[in-house]
Parts: sequence; structure tokens; C-alpha cells
Amino acid sequence: MRKTVSFWIWGEALEESLREFQLKELKMLKALAEQLESAGVKFYLIGGSSIGALRHKGFIPWDDDIDVAVMRKDFQKAETALSQLDEEFLYDPVEKHIVPDAPLGHVYLNDGRPLEKSPRIDVFAIDNVPDSALAEKFQKICSMIYHVCVLRRPAENRGKLKRIFTYVICNFFPKFLLDFLQKLAYKGVTKWKDTPTKYVCNIYGVSGDKEKVPASFYGTPRYVPFEDTLMPIPEKAEEYNTQIYGNFMEYPPEELRTPSHFREVVK
Repeated sequence: MRKTVSFWIWGEALEESLREFQLKELKMLKALAEQLESAGVKFYLIGGSSIGALRHKGFIPWDDDIDVAVMRKDFQKAETALSQLDEEFLYDPVEKHIVPDAPLGHVYLNDGRPLEKSPRIDVFAIDNVPDSALAEKFQKICSMIYHVCVLRRPAENRGKLKRIFTYVICNFFPKFLLDFLQKLAYKGVTKWKDTPTKYVCNIYGVSGDKEKVPASFYGTPRYVPFEDTLMPIPEKAEEYNTQIYGNFMEYPPEELRTPSHFREVVK
């Protein structure tokens, strides 16, 4: 039996197949690619989207979103380009989130449904990691502060100490101070964006420290089949995915083959 994704919109149930949902995201991805390529911004499919490209030549059959990445030095240029997408789509910038989230951008399908239920593409920035261990610790602290200041709520699943620290920042710092800290922390995170470094990291990726990989893993985008088109993945996508996911070519257990993002799947 086919999988469907259930939503409640204005009190009424709406159902569509997961495949229909994916095809809408594919249309969004093509629009994103055209916009970024026209602006001269290189990007990569990462995460489950890169696994899908290598293992399935398209979506992982049970996946429900798309992850792309842009190097930090190009990220502001990418945000400008994506803000000019056709009105059929909506780009939600990092620092002006309509839907509160981590410091990454989102492209939504602007079809009238609540954005939380809309097909979306996550747009991550890949940061250069300083070669000095001390400087890397400084960057990590700045990244946590920036995350909290953008989200404006305490960190979750980051340990008790970080939760207390971020709770104090969110609840006892006035808005003007949070705005100032956000700008200061952003400078700390991105300080090395124009400096070649040995490692880079998707700091706000879900895999934590595993996201720190040699810069050569990303390298020059490599175009591979993705559904009915070609899309770029990291130059050494196999090494990248192995570091983060292990044997990514092996299918997970049947019970784990479900969409993972805020949508309820029914059969």
C-alpha cells in the first residue's frame, strides 16, 4: 500500500502520496538550482539527498525533504538570489525566520498550506574550521551563541550546562543585547570564510562533530543523476557520507524507513 502524508489545514484533512510530495520538492530544487547557477553560486546536495543521489539516483524512497549546502563565503549571495525566486516559492532567510529554526535558510512551496507542513528545502552554510584548536573552540562557542540568538529560545538536546547557559541568554538578556550578540557571534563563526583551512563543517547539521570533514571532500561539485535531472554532490561524496553515516549504501532496517521531518505518515 502506498504511503500518504497527512496534514490538517484550516480544520480539514489533506492527504497526498509521499511521491507526490517529493515531486513538488524536485520542482523546487530545479528552481533553486537555476537561481543559484545564474548567480554563479556553487551548491551541493548533502545529507540524505546525497545518499539518495548515490544509492537511488534520486530521492531515498521514504525521504521527505531536500538538503543543500553552500560555502559560507557565497552564502549571502545565495540568500540574495533565493529571495528572488518566483512567487510560487518562498525563501525564508537565516536571520528573518518566519518559522523559527536553526541558523539555516529554507525554501518553501508557497501553495497556501501552513509553512510548517509545506514541502521544503533546507539550505545550510558550510564554514571553514580554523586550523588552531583554540580558535576552533572559539568558533564553537560563537556558533552556539549565534544559534540561540537567531532561534531566541534555549538549546535542546545539547546537554544540561548548555541548556542552562542558553536559557539565561534568552530569558535575561534584553532584545538589543541579543541583537548585538547575534552580530558579534556571526563574525566569530564566519571569521575564516575567506581563509583556506584543512577542514570545513556544516556546523548546524544534525550529525554534530561528524559534520567536520576535510575541505577536499566538498571540493568541486560533481553532477550526478537525480530523478530526471543532474544535481551536484560533494566531489568526494562517498568519503563524506561514509564519515557521517558509515555504510550509507546499506539500507536501514525496515522500521526506520520513514519520513523524518515533522510530518505524520499513515498507511
